[in-house]
Amino acid sequence: MKKIIKSFMISALACFSLASCLKTVNTNVNDINYTANFVQLEYVKDSGQTTINAGLQYFGGGTLLFPPSDAVDTIYYQVTYNGSTPAPSDVTVTLGADWTAMTDNFANDAIVYDKLPDSTFNLVTPTVTIKAGSRVAYAKFVVYPSKIDPSKSFMYPLAPTVTGTNVSKNFGHIYFHTIGNPMAGPYTWDFYRYPTLTSTYPTGYDGASFFGRSATALPVNPKVFTVPTGYYTQPNYLVSFTNTGGVLSAFKAVIDPAMVPAYFTAGNVSIVQNPVITVTPDNKKITLNYVAFNGSAYRNCWDVFTHK
Repeated sequence: MKKIIKSFMISALACFSLASCLKTVNTNVNDINYTANFVQLEYVKDSGQTTINAGLQYFGGGTLLFPPSDAVDTIYYQVTYNGSTPAPSDVTVTLGADWTAMTDNFANDAIVYDKLPDSTFNLVTPTVTIKAGSRVAYAKFVVYPSKIDPSKSFMYPLAPTVTGTNVSKNFGHIYFHTIGNPMAGPYTWDFYRYPTLTSTYPTGYDGASFFGRSATALPVNPKVFTVPTGYYTQPNYLVSFTNTGGVLSAFKAVIDPAMVPAYFTAGNVSIVQNPVITVTPDNKKITLNYVAFNGSAYRNCWDVFTHK
C-alpha cells in the first residue's frame, strides 16, 4: 500500500509561495478582471514542486499513475484563497465533480473519458473552510487503483463551488484521470540474457537472468504503453500498436529514445539489434528481443511478459 502524504506545514509553505507567485497569472481571464480575491485548486505533489497541476494548462498533472496493484492511495490537495488579501471572513467551499468538464481536454488528447466509477474513489473532503485571515484549506481524495479497469480511460474533474467569491478560470479544476490501454496492467516478468550475439532462447541463458518478477504495463496513451527491459539500468520499451475495433495488431517496440543517453550511452552500451516484438493472439503474452553491446561483449536480451 502506498500513500502520497505530505506534511501540512510543508504544503502550507508551498501553497503560500504559489499564492504569491500566481497572483498575476489570473489577473485577467476570459475578459473578467480577477484583481479581486478568488478561489483556486492546487495539487502540489511535493514540497519542492512549483506546478499546481490544476486547470487545462496542467492537465497531465492530474494523471493517476499509482501502481494498479495498490489497494488504496491518498491524494492531498489544497483550496487557496488567492489575490491581494487573505480571506476577510470564513469562506466555505464545496468540492465535487463537474461532469460537464469531461470533454475539456478532447481537443488536445482526443480521448473519450468515462466517469470514474463510484467504487474506485472516495471524496473524503466534500467541503472545506478557509478561515478568516488565512488563504489555504486542505482536502483529500482517495482512489482504489486495484479496482480501476486499466484498459479504460476515466476522469473525475474536481471543481469548487463557493458563494460570494470568484472561482479561478485558469485553475478551477483538477482533472484527476487515468489513461486506458487494452495492454495495460500487471504482468509476470521473465528476463533471459545471453552473453553472445545470437541466442538459443529459451535455453542457455546466463546468471544475470531472472524469472517470476512482477511488472506493470503503463499506458502512455490508448495505443502506446511502456514496460521495462531487464538489462543493465533497465530503461523502458515503448510499445505501440493499432487498435481496429478492439482487434490489436501491428505491434512495434523501441527502447525509449529519451532514456537511451543516460541509461545506455553513458555506460558505453549501444543497441546493435533493435527490439523485435511478438504478441500472442490473445494479447496475454509479450516477448521482446534485442541485442546490445557493452564495449567488450554482446548481450542478447529477451523480456517476456505474461498477463496475470
